[in-house]
Amino acid sequence: MSNLIDPSYLPIVIFTLRVLNNAVGTVRIITMHEGRRSIGFALASLESLLFAYTAGMVITDLNDIPNLTAYVLGFAVGGYVGMFIEQKYLNIFNIIDIVAEQEIAHTIAQALREDNHGVTEMHGEGARGHVSQLRVVAHHTDVNAVLKIARDIKPTCFITVEESRFIRGGWVRKQHEHHR
Repeated sequence: MSNLIDPSYLPIVIFTLRVLNNAVGTVRIITMHEGRRSIGFALASLESLLFAYTAGMVITDLNDIPNLTAYVLGFAVGGYVGMFIEQKYLNIFNIIDIVAEQEIAHTIAQALREDNHGVTEMHGEGARGHVSQLRVVAHHTDVNAVLKIARDIKPTCFITVEESRFIRGGWVRKQHEHHR
């Protein structure tokens, strides 16, 4: 097909196909995560076809700097497009558990609530006395913000993060911001 395309347009075609390749790859990962295997299979086939075809146009002449540049930049821009698609459509939620002394944990909980995160406080006994465990369910894009708030208040607090496969009810910031 590269013989059918005017050589001056070939870098644009390569760039576009490479961006599309990354976007398809991201959508494939999202559909696989949601358990839609047949769609994931079809997208994996399309993704590999786009990769093979685009790489073939570039690998045949690695001295063609415009085509090579278009390939490299297409991959880089495709990564950004993929991140945009992921943030827009991938709903991965994490459970963040934060353990600290009761007074400090309550301060962390208040700061998280002020930042519009739902927090459940549970009291318990730790190795060094009374502690509180804070449980926050957060969209994967909010995890770093939650961790920063907790670490800013108590840098040595104990934190674990797990992926949640299913959530219903409660207060999760992203659900209320995007009305999902």
